[in-house]
Amino acid sequence: MATANRLAEILTEQLEILKELQQTLQEEQEAIVKIDTTYMESLNTQKEQIIIRQRKTAERLHSVMAETAIQTGLPPSATLTEIINKMPTQMREQIQPLQQAAKQAGSSVSALANQNRGMLERFLTVVNDSLAFILRILHTSNTYGVRGTYLSNTQAGAVMVNREA
Repeated sequence: MATANRLAEILTEQLEILKELQQTLQEEQEAIVKIDTTYMESLNTQKEQIIIRQRKTAERLHSVMAETAIQTGLPPSATLTEIINKMPTQMREQIQPLQQAAKQAGSSVSALANQNRGMLERFLTVVNDSLAFILRILHTSNTYGVRGTYLSNTQAGAVMVNREA
């Protein structure tokens, strides 16, 4: 089964890409902890390139899966598990561990991505809270003036002049 061999090759390639993405996400986590924005930026570019490769690999995987499904008497939309179950034992023993490893790597990538997103969201919340505090202080001096007396709201540009003074 030539398509089954191609299926194993593509699954192996996909597994390597997922491991590479996992490593990049771990490096991103370290950069987040160190607040190294320059490195985070370069890692984002690296992640984008890895994801583009992963998408191309996934497209090839779906194409080969459809071919293999047809060869095994299944519809082209069959899942990988359904295809594996129809394969001869020798091919099943070769592809099943790759499928499990790819699932595991995918889960790890997803977990790391969620952790990184959570860390970045918390970091941004702290920055936003700090900026809000600073802006409140600045706004307070605009409202009360340098001498601490209340200034009228002059948004319309009109200022009342006290002629009795």
